[in-house]
Amino acid sequence: MNNPLILVIEDEQALRENIVDIILHYGFRVISALSGEDGINLALQQAPDIIICDIMLPGMDGFDVFGQIKQLPQLQPPAFIFLTAKSTRSDTRTGMDMGADDYLTKPFTKEELINSINARLEKIIQVRKQQPEKDELIEAALTRLNSLTKAERRILDKIAEGLTTPQIANKLFVSKKTIENHRVNISRKLDLSGPNSLINFALRLRAQKSNFRFPDNFPSSSAP
Repeated sequence: MNNPLILVIEDEQALRENIVDIILHYGFRVISALSGEDGINLALQQAPDIIICDIMLPGMDGFDVFGQIKQLPQLQPPAFIFLTAKSTRSDTRTGMDMGADDYLTKPFTKEELINSINARLEKIIQVRKQQPEKDELIEAALTRLNSLTKAERRILDKIAEGLTTPQIANKLFVSKKTIENHRVNISRKLDLSGPNSLINFALRLRAQKSNFRFPDNFPSSSAP
């Protein structure tokens, strides 16, 4: 990974500065915040690869920070390392159950910190290698999906499942003519041309967005 960025969220100044110095010493880029609110804002602005966050923060605690970070669709999910002065099993279990990647109990050594960071970076590299490259056609057409009606999105969803016109008509209890008319309208709205372009688009969209559900993920057009 080229030049990863690490965000440190820690309200104790001396500890925060020490963590930042260690990370810089090992050649990583690093930014820091002293509160959960500031950390979330920095994450939105800088998109860090790893977030190291104290649990016992004033106001918004580390669990709240982690929960909000997970809900930010514009961020590629960063690895998350919790810091805490506690070493109780329940505290550790809470963080791990939420999906945290690692847990460091204060006081920790610089070796423990860097080993955790390196382990998270290796995992990130492996995950990103498995992700398909962005399909430019799909990315360009995503905004046009908002123009589809509920019925059109429902049909596009079925096309993405690999169903034929007769199969879709049978599944949705409508005529094949109705399905064909919808297919024409969908192709026009998405600026697709050619006999198989709609099928290719739907299948490529499903491949890029494996958990994509057309009827649910987009607001309805005023048409039925």
